[in-house]
Amino acid sequence: MPRLSPRRVSCLFIIMALAWNIVCAPEVLAARLVSTVHHHRLAVLSVATQDDTLGRVQDRAYFQPFARKAGIRVVRRTWDGQATTLAAHAATESTPATWAVVFGEDSAIRTSCIQGTLVRLAGSADNPDGCGVAALHPAIVLAWDRGWRPASPRWADFWDVVRFPGKRGLRRDPRSTLEIALMADGVPPHDVYDVLSTGPGIDRAFRKLTQLRPYITWWSTPEESARIIENGSVLMGSVFSNEIARLPARRHDIGVQWAQSLGECLSWALVQGVSPAMAGQARDLLHYIVQPEQQDRFAALYPMGQVAAGSPAGEPSVDLPMDLEFWGAHLPDLSQRFADWLRGPA
Repeated sequence: MPRLSPRRVSCLFIIMALAWNIVCAPEVLAARLVSTVHHHRLAVLSVATQDDTLGRVQDRAYFQPFARKAGIRVVRRTWDGQATTLAAHAATESTPATWAVVFGEDSAIRTSCIQGTLVRLAGSADNPDGCGVAALHPAIVLAWDRGWRPASPRWADFWDVVRFPGKRGLRRDPRSTLEIALMADGVPPHDVYDVLSTGPGIDRAFRKLTQLRPYITWWSTPEESARIIENGSVLMGSVFSNEIARLPARRHDIGVQWAQSLGECLSWALVQGVSPAMAGQARDLLHYIVQPEQQDRFAALYPMGQVAAGSPAGEPSVDLPMDLEFWGAHLPDLSQRFADWLRGPA
């Protein structure tokens, strides 16, 4: 029998050990595989942000520096800002939540918090119920192409397709869209939610939308709201002020009307039902984001991101702050009615 070299002996022992693991001890191999997969899952933190442009800046300012510091992976997802979408990523009886941190509008954050999808954090003066941590305060304003009208239009002009023919940009969502419809119909900003809290008031808002329906180009994200103005798809539209502010400097022909604007708030929140290790990482990320050093880094990368009504940049105050209690109570029902209206006859 030929004599085996030490190297061949070592290889033989390795092969025999692997064979024993596979044939004689499958439970050992399975346990090792489960441990490896489990470790990999704990090392990944999923964060859902509502706007891709803003999300890329958040990735540079917050997520990747935190990932390097914590030794984990932070994966950014984009969501549509709908509470129903967030609920689809919530925990079930058999599986944990697939998202750990979300960034979105307070109306959806509040609704999801009431439904139990999000974690209630320690409250503050700005957010006593602890449903989220405020980050940005943009407004939804009326933007228009100055090329056809130097003077500022109002929401009533928005509906006047006889004097000002052309497409209009509105949000494919009852939030802000119903308030705008009532203001266009003559309801003062301070009375909008009183009117919208009644059945006849809701009917009135939908009747007003029906008048404009053939001329509406719908947008779904803040980024899209500005893009359809920039590329000339619409004559005027409802737009997030921070997105308009970030358009290229050459677009000085886009005007912004702050009268009858709606105040909005974008917040961070933690998702209920993630694994314990991921929950700890999510809280660490949120704590990291709110530190002054990280806030300064974000402001340097997104200088227009802090545009807000009443800010030092000089924008006027908004006329109608978004009513979070109203939308927290009525968003599911009005979203369903809005969806039904969209599917109805044009």
